[in-house]
Amino acid sequence: MFRGIFKFFKRINKDYYFDYFLVFVIALVLFSWLQVSPALPEPDSFYHAKVATILSEGKVLKSFPWLQETNLKENFVDHHFLYHLFLAPFVRLTDPLIGVKVATVIFSSLLVLAVYWLFKKFQLKFPLLFLLFLLTSQPWLFRASLVKAPAVFLIFFILAFYLLVHQKWLALFTVSFLSVWLYAGWPLLLVLAAVYLLVSWLLGRFRLEDSIWYKIKQIFKSKKQTVSWKGLGYVAAGLMGGLVVNPYFPANLNFYWQQIVKIALVNYQTVIGVGGEWYPYGFMNLISDAPLVCALLVVSLLLFALTFKKQSIYTWVFLILTLAFFVLTLKSRRQVEFFIPLAVIFSAFCFSDYFKRLSRFHLGVLMHPSWQIFFSLIILVFGLGFALQIPTGLAKVKADMQSGWALDHYQASGGWLKANTPRNSIVFNTDWDDFPALFYQNSHNFYLTGLDPTFMYERDNQKYRQYADITLGNQYRDLKRLIKNEFKADYVFLDKKHDNLERLLRHHVDFKKVYEDSEAIIYQVINNG
Repeated sequence: MFRGIFKFFKRINKDYYFDYFLVFVIALVLFSWLQVSPALPEPDSFYHAKVATILSEGKVLKSFPWLQETNLKENFVDHHFLYHLFLAPFVRLTDPLIGVKVATVIFSSLLVLAVYWLFKKFQLKFPLLFLLFLLTSQPWLFRASLVKAPAVFLIFFILAFYLLVHQKWLALFTVSFLSVWLYAGWPLLLVLAAVYLLVSWLLGRFRLEDSIWYKIKQIFKSKKQTVSWKGLGYVAAGLMGGLVVNPYFPANLNFYWQQIVKIALVNYQTVIGVGGEWYPYGFMNLISDAPLVCALLVVSLLLFALTFKKQSIYTWVFLILTLAFFVLTLKSRRQVEFFIPLAVIFSAFCFSDYFKRLSRFHLGVLMHPSWQIFFSLIILVFGLGFALQIPTGLAKVKADMQSGWALDHYQASGGWLKANTPRNSIVFNTDWDDFPALFYQNSHNFYLTGLDPTFMYERDNQKYRQYADITLGNQYRDLKRLIKNEFKADYVFLDKKHDNLERLLRHHVDFKKVYEDSEAIIYQVINNG
């Protein structure tokens, strides 16, 4: 009977790709369960929902007056333009904040499906097992559940790798072109192509001789070119095309310098208070948050070290990318959204290459009782790890998703501002991360700063320091002059965390409290003549 059932499912799988359907449904259920809450896990979700709504109405933003004291005011670049286009149908069908949640569920599930598709296309061993490591990684599940573009970009990244390997040049050009419109991480495609071609060239040289050390010496002596550089050329051409044939060219060139180099690589975290995702991910914290993936990576690295001559170029490529993003994750915790899937893909290739190249001698060794006990212990340890990690990890992600920003965050205070202040009047918002929700709830007013404090710091660092002193309650003298004349603001918006500033305003004759609720307080600058 069981044999018949197995044959039946094997036939369905072969004819109807049942395994793909099953993987997608499992991912869909998991991410849907995570998203079912009246909250958004981080504030930028409000911004993406608002911009997608504006785009769905046929308006392409070329300036951004809602951020008066940033260099985005006159030189705005929507570097998530394609992502917002993808979101547009979802925000039109229902409430925009619900719409972006639904879109995120679908995008994240498609990413899981893309990883599984990659495993199947390269005929990797145990694809469902390695996918389980990805789906039980707490930090990756949380990052993949954010209303952000990286999940979609990773799909493009996986496609680019497949197209590069199979030399589908026109499709590779197209994916590279669209990646620029999608996400500021588009240079990673150039890195991917360069690493792939460099590794293929080096391994081609290494494998000419038996001794790897001899091969290293010979690398730079031969002028013979054995690797086609077309892949790198098509990726570069696609990226260049995406930069130039762009709604925001040429302003996007300066913007990407600022976004990629100054914010992502240099990062002013020691100078100004940037977002929490840009701060380092502690080594021990990373291990405790993703123990199964880290353990899998350690085992894979040991296996790779013992069998590197048997490993394919694909394993080498993903090894280099994994190690690079491990370092980047220790520098900025947001890079874990790339590190975790790359580590799982590397491990899948590493184990698969080893099992595919096992000789009869090695198979005989593995059948020895001592090796069977060793592998049984590994299986037992990982089995216990899954049993413990799945409930606790999923519960942690669910709690983080529910403890974010309520869908009606600043709805009441933003509504008051819209109803009681002149259109386009400037509001002095005391936190840059208050902006997305305020912008979503009330685009009637303009604000000072948002999205990232670097945009304000880059425009005028002296003015940024004045702003920071005011928000911290360190500036008492000339408070009205600074807020009214320097920042052109008629209203001050505070969340409930600015006690020092609120105390100053409460006892200041030039400021009047005009609104307060459980989330925010609004003061009006009094014109005393």
